[in-house]
Amino acid sequence: MSDDKQDVVMFPGWRKELENKTYEAIQKKYYEEALLHIKKLEDFNEASHDIITAKVIAYVELARYDEAISLCRRLMREDQDHYYKYLHIYLTILFQTSQYQDLIELLDEIFETETVPFEYQDAFQQLYDVSADMRASASETESVEHINHFIEALENGNFQEQWKLLSYHRKHEVDPYLEMVKPYLSDTRLNPVIKTGILQWFMEEKVEEAVEVEKFGESDHVRPVELNDVLDTSFAKSVIHYLEDVEQNDPTLFEFLKQILYRYLYIKFPFAPQPTQNNVTDLGEAVLLLAQQYLQLNEGVDKHQEATPEQQEWMKDIERLEKIYFSQIGE
Repeated sequence: MSDDKQDVVMFPGWRKELENKTYEAIQKKYYEEALLHIKKLEDFNEASHDIITAKVIAYVELARYDEAISLCRRLMREDQDHYYKYLHIYLTILFQTSQYQDLIELLDEIFETETVPFEYQDAFQQLYDVSADMRASASETESVEHINHFIEALENGNFQEQWKLLSYHRKHEVDPYLEMVKPYLSDTRLNPVIKTGILQWFMEEKVEEAVEVEKFGESDHVRPVELNDVLDTSFAKSVIHYLEDVEQNDPTLFEFLKQILYRYLYIKFPFAPQPTQNNVTDLGEAVLLLAQQYLQLNEGVDKHQEATPEQQEWMKDIERLEKIYFSQIGE
């Protein structure tokens, strides 16, 4: 707290108002505004665990990764009650910023010296395994500079090779290679995750030409320039809006279930149903139940038994595609 605020008390009503404004700003993606509200709470030592978690989220969404990493490191030292939650966020940031070596070295130390709680073991292991694969493939593909290598990988390569080359070429214009690459969007042999990555490349380059996309037996022609990204479709927005109460009560849980929703819709993209009250509610509840199950919340309760038959079908579909997503990435 600054010196001029040492003897000033923040009344509960003001604290609650700032907290609500913070959560509302995060929900509306006004991350700079959220940080201003958080700063006021911190000035009076009134920033709760959830508020600090919101601060980390704001830093990440603003791509202020160094600040997010620094804050996570401090919180892991100072807030032992929530150590593994902050560690999970920290590891995720390292993964998102391709700091695979740092992630692997940290988890090597943690696995050797600590007993990781059960609810985090699978998530940490998946991050470790995928990072190890990405690190290994990086050294093999650093010298790749020609699109023919990418095309060859799409024909014959494994997932890691395809994804690494796709990541490389997405830094360049797609127009010279458009006619070579677009047939693979309708190739039934190609991994749906790779297809989404290619389609996002086309979207980034504002490709106006209609391209045929096939996934899971469904086929359609789409114009990439007209597509909204995975979580910006009307269906995704409706599901996230349905789950907004979770964000107010547990921002960390909300971010986790949003990741589940993102992976599910990412694999199916650009195919998504038109939002209706029933399918939005059923998918929202399915994602929430699975997130609670993965985090071992309400341990001992069978989440599938709690769900309606429709929600059970969504859960089964999500779990099926999660296996495809992680098995392909971790091959």
